[in-house]
Amino acid sequence: SKVNMSGLSLSKTLGNHMVLERAPASAVVWGFAEPGMEVRTTFCTSEYISKAGKDGIWRTKLPPTPAGGPYSIFFQASDGRGAILKDVMFGDVYVCGGQSNMEFSMGYNENAREYIRDADNYPDIRLFTVGQRTSSRTPLSDLRTIEQPWSRASSKTVSTGEKFSYFSAVCWFFGLRIYRSLGGEVPIGLVSINWGGTKIQQWVPPETTRPCGHRSTGELWNAMVAPYTVGPMAVLGFTWYQGEANIGGYPDLPEQNGNYTCAQTEMIRLWRERFNVPDAFFAVSILSTWFTSAKGNLLLPQMRDQQIASGAFLNNFAYASNADYGSGKDIHPISKQHVGARLGNAALAIVYGRPINWRSPSYASAAQTGNGELTVQLNDVTDAGLTLKPPANVNANFKLKDCPALNVRRPNTCAWAALQFDDARKSWVNASVALGVDRRTMVLTAAPPSGAKGILASSYGWG
Repeated sequence: SKVNMSGLSLSKTLGNHMVLERAPASAVVWGFAEPGMEVRTTFCTSEYISKAGKDGIWRTKLPPTPAGGPYSIFFQASDGRGAILKDVMFGDVYVCGGQSNMEFSMGYNENAREYIRDADNYPDIRLFTVGQRTSSRTPLSDLRTIEQPWSRASSKTVSTGEKFSYFSAVCWFFGLRIYRSLGGEVPIGLVSINWGGTKIQQWVPPETTRPCGHRSTGELWNAMVAPYTVGPMAVLGFTWYQGEANIGGYPDLPEQNGNYTCAQTEMIRLWRERFNVPDAFFAVSILSTWFTSAKGNLLLPQMRDQQIASGAFLNNFAYASNADYGSGKDIHPISKQHVGARLGNAALAIVYGRPINWRSPSYASAAQTGNGELTVQLNDVTDAGLTLKPPANVNANFKLKDCPALNVRRPNTCAWAALQFDDARKSWVNASVALGVDRRTMVLTAAPPSGAKGILASSYGWG
């Protein structure tokens, strides 16, 4: 895209009150000027000279700087024009992207007033929200719309009171978890880039998902993400909450949900490459429960498996389960504090080396232990043991308390439990669930249908 060549200007991704990535990274600051124009950057009494290229872009790499601040950074062009960045902190920078559940803001979160008021205690968490009024067929060199410029966290900057505005609740709770766990000694910069109802293909350049059997459109990558890669902005990692818009196809086909594992994996590789952080932390929120179509009730749990499966192809990849905090048939669960904190726990373990078991329990093995009874062993069960919760998509507010009756009307609507038997119809039967005496196993029990002698398979939370 064309850039401003009338004089010195800074990239709109930068701003007063921002956080730049701390040492060992060398943060980059950049902007625009007439081709060939020299720009002198002054930081901590040292000067750095850069020159605008033929594309009108100049870049300055700052020395690795420990966590702290505030700093002022001065810029002077050879034509006498200048600019300044004030109240700049050095710390850790994370990008939070996705669709409406990442966009879902603090003002509508559970216990919103309490959490919003608490934000006044964390002025060294800094926030930026990219505007949603721009899409582009070609990559832009700078942002055209900004919803929230760099701001210190406070009760006024974490919420506008609207449901889909600034600031992202998931992103906030993610950053808050990290900031608190680091003892408040490392400023945290959070960049929220999201757009409700969007598919993953809109967030990568067109050629990215060709290996996945389809072509991306890339209009949101071009307008909302590409401007950050011009420097590129130094970041430590990414979080991602998206996938609802990609649910589709047929549950019995291998490329259901748009071959999502492939698309997500290629997106992560692309973002890491363009930000020049090939091994950056990247964590995704596993989709919660809601009521979809009869076909979608199978596609949704398949999507969760597809999201997790990217970990087989990527290092420093993590996920956070959100299936246990749904809001009935609402696609936008209101308790974002849980998934945000879980994403933060994953970062604390992978990035900062904290001894935290961030993985949620998952299936390991199963054995038939009685007539119509199956005992399931799970991975990643902590010493605290398991806690049995009702299905998150059965919510008292919607008067949906009877899982078996609900599933009779529409199979797999209620994400509870079932056993498949070896009768002639290979029947799936709704099962009751209990914890083993050691609280580390689950026991599924169902009445065997006529002719059944054994159990073939089991499901739990599959819906």
